[in-house]
Amino acid sequence: MIERHDIIAGYKELLDRSPESDAVVTAHLATHTSVEAFRASLRQSPEYLIKSGAPRKSPKTTQDWRQTKIITRNTLDSFVASSDNVGPPGSPQTDEFWRGTHYAPETKVNQKLDPFGEEYVAQQIELYKEISVRDLNQQANELTDFILADHVAGANPYTLFPPTSVALHTVRVSRAVQYSGLMSGDHVLDMGCGWGTSCELMAFCGLEVTGLDINPRFVELVNTRAKRIGHKVGAVQGSFEDIPGDSLYDAALYYESLHHAVKPWETLSLVHSRLKAGGKLMLAGEPVNDMWKHWGIRTDPLSVYCIRKFGWFESGWSADFISRCVKRCGFEIEHFEAEPGSIGWIMIARKAG
Repeated sequence: MIERHDIIAGYKELLDRSPESDAVVTAHLATHTSVEAFRASLRQSPEYLIKSGAPRKSPKTTQDWRQTKIITRNTLDSFVASSDNVGPPGSPQTDEFWRGTHYAPETKVNQKLDPFGEEYVAQQIELYKEISVRDLNQQANELTDFILADHVAGANPYTLFPPTSVALHTVRVSRAVQYSGLMSGDHVLDMGCGWGTSCELMAFCGLEVTGLDINPRFVELVNTRAKRIGHKVGAVQGSFEDIPGDSLYDAALYYESLHHAVKPWETLSLVHSRLKAGGKLMLAGEPVNDMWKHWGIRTDPLSVYCIRKFGWFESGWSADFISRCVKRCGFEIEHFEAEPGSIGWIMIARKAG
């Protein structure tokens, strides 16, 4: 059993500071069932590794990183190759293979810097480049190729995902809509809509949906499926920095997408300008955690795998930081809590005015 005072004591002993906010304490209480598990998570955080001066020498063999559970710059490729041999991400075999594993960064990140400042952003980009061995180019690295016909004809856009995974995504999006207070016919902008599952679910709930994605293949998929099914959904190609047109929306959803934004406060400001007065911001399926004091590149095995193999930008934020981002952009938070199980955090905010 873990209690509030255990969280505070662990932070002071291991990180020499207090938790950022009550939301962070609540997150730990919801995530960890024992004091030992909580302390183990702190010891795996980049902040602790940097503070404690943990050894950063690379294991010489694949077997070494499996034994230490610490991935380093020199063992990244063997980590990805070994993971591919075990099974796809999300499979029980891979989950077990990755259990307890984390990446030990070599890039130094000064967490005392202004987290909104260019110097801090530049250090996190350097960490991304260390793991990905790429320059940051989201126009090239954030694309996914697939056989369009297979996904158009499927029962859902994912098509090849197991039913349990599809059900989890369905729950996440549905819960966000449930908390939003939206009315039938309201127009939602689905930012980074990807495969379009969130578009179809919101349309099924009676909403009009415009999906936006950087990948023209996803835009084609969403529009083709909408025409086949008859949903009131349309998709356009754009980015977090460029929303085509001048329409104002009743709400905007980021589902498993905002964490790809290098500067989330900038895309949130843009979305704020494209919402009607009182319009709703919905965040769901996003990575709220305490890997960093404010925000940074995630160092869990799934994120490291995706960064190295695909070049995706995978960041995460503390509950306190993402709350500050949202408020900084002119929103008032109405709901922000961790959902049970693997559903993750859901935030609903309202455009002031």
